Amino acid sequence: MRKIVISVLVLLLAFVALPVFAGGQQEDGGSAEAGMMKAEDLKIAVILPSSPTDGGWGQVGANGLKAAAEIYGFEPVIIEAATADLMKREGEALAQEGFNIIFGHGGQYAKPFSEISGDYPNTYFITAGGDVVTENQMVAEFVLERLSYIQGAMAAKLTKTKKIGGIVGGSFPAYTKTSRAFEMGIKSVDPDVEFMFGITQNSADMNEGYELTLSQINAGADIVWSNANQASMGSIKAARETDTYMFGMVADIQQEAPDQVIASCVQDFNVLYTYAIEQYMDGALGGETVVLDVDSGAISWVWNEALKKVIPANVAAMFKDMLPKIQSGEIYVPGENEGW
Repeated sequence: MRKIVISVLVLLLAFVALPVFAGGQQEDGGSAEAGMMKAEDLKIAVILPSSPTDGGWGQVGANGLKAAAEIYGFEPVIIEAATADLMKREGEALAQEGFNIIFGHGGQYAKPFSEISGDYPNTYFITAGGDVVTENQMVAEFVLERLSYIQGAMAAKLTKTKKIGGIVGGSFPAYTKTSRAFEMGIKSVDPDVEFMFGITQNSADMNEGYELTLSQINAGADIVWSNANQASMGSIKAARETDTYMFGMVADIQQEAPDQVIASCVQDFNVLYTYAIEQYMDGALGGETVVLDVDSGAISWVWNEALKKVIPANVAAMFKDMLPKIQSGEIYVPGENEGW
């Protein structure tokens, strides 16, 4: 199994080839059909576990595919399917229609896709997280945990009650790696700080996110954190109503709570989609795990500049101080499938 670390340079080199693509069967299993296809004729879909307008996880996935479609000229197909049965059914229906690439927007798509991908060797199935890699199924690993570690360390510096709350939208590694890294960051600063942690039963339920986060605030948490798809909107509401500081994940959420959100870790899925499309058109897609870190441009740290000026300067400086140490390995933050 190959593991490819994507950088901005890799993407720039990929764009040099636009819009001409070579044809022919590739030795590594790539499709000859891909090489002869025009970009605008591509059939590409993303299947989301939540609404494409949820303000978080679902929306960044949908927006990423729309951005790629604008670049290449194909018609994006966006489908919502939250249960394993629906994921499998929708994925198979798309494969039967001859779709070239199907993205599953979450690690939970890996198993349902694995049950059908072998039957459709000309379709490539890509999951954001997960652990299933075959000739036509691959994993995109967004290294969010490094930034959530920094968020946790900052939260530990800021808390006055020594209680911090956090929720995720499920128990699979793409979620829990971020909550564990956040807790590691907390404990690296102050082992005595309590991290109150919850997992939603339904990541599309904003009310559940609201109730979980509010219960943590009522129990003394003065900093909260959320990585829970649409349920995160409920967490934001709880933070806003109680004037509690918050760190966000996946999307820039400061506009939802400008007086509470300190910073967000933001994902740009267009980076993944662009890479996958270029590899497909070159007949080189498949059999790999694609790693997307800050250097790829797929992940970024977005400050709420107004609150950055309010928090202590030494806390604000932690991002620039800690990130290179984490990237070099001086500070160890385990990856998605290691060390937990």
